[in-house]
Amino acid sequence: MRTHCYIGATRPENPHLVHGRFVLFDGHPAVVLPTLAAIWAGHAHHDAAALITAILAHDWEYLDPDITATTLSPFTGQRPVPGVGMTLGSEVDPPEPVTVFPLCHARHLDTEWIYLIEANTDTIAVHTSHGTHVATYYLINCLHPGAADRAEQPYGSRPAAGAR
Repeated sequence: MRTHCYIGATRPENPHLVHGRFVLFDGHPAVVLPTLAAIWAGHAHHDAAALITAILAHDWEYLDPDITATTLSPFTGQRPVPGVGMTLGSEVDPPEPVTVFPLCHARHLDTEWIYLIEANTDTIAVHTSHGTHVATYYLINCLHPGAADRAEQPYGSRPAAGAR
C-alpha cells in the first residue's frame, strides 16, 4: 500500500512544531498503529522516548518490527534497522535531517497521515494530512492486529466525526 505518512513527536516548549520522519509505504492507521506498538514493545522495550529516537534516526521505506540485520532490500544501498524497518536513504549517503514543520502547515506535505508519539503518556496522536487531530491511542492498546479498530477510548480527546 502506497500511503505516505510522517511519524514523529513535538517538544513541550513548542507543541505545534513537529519533528518527524517520512515513511513511504503502509502509512494507514490500520498498519502504522500496531507496527509502532510492536516496535515500542520489542526494539524500544516499552520506552516511548526510545521509540521516538529510533523513528527519528532515518526516513523510512517502510516500518516492520520483524526486520533483521540480514533482511535484503530490492533497492541498492538501503539498510535494514533490526526491529524497526528499512531505511529510505542509502548506506553511502548520510541520513537526511529530521523534517520540522508546524502542524498547521501539514497540508503542504506529500503525506496522508501524521502520527505524533508522546513519550510521557505512551500514546500516539493521529492527524490527517491537514493536521486535524483524529484520535489518540495508547501504544499498549495497539499491540495486537486490529487493535486500532478496537481501541476502547482514545486518550485525552474524542475522535473526530467518522473516526472509530
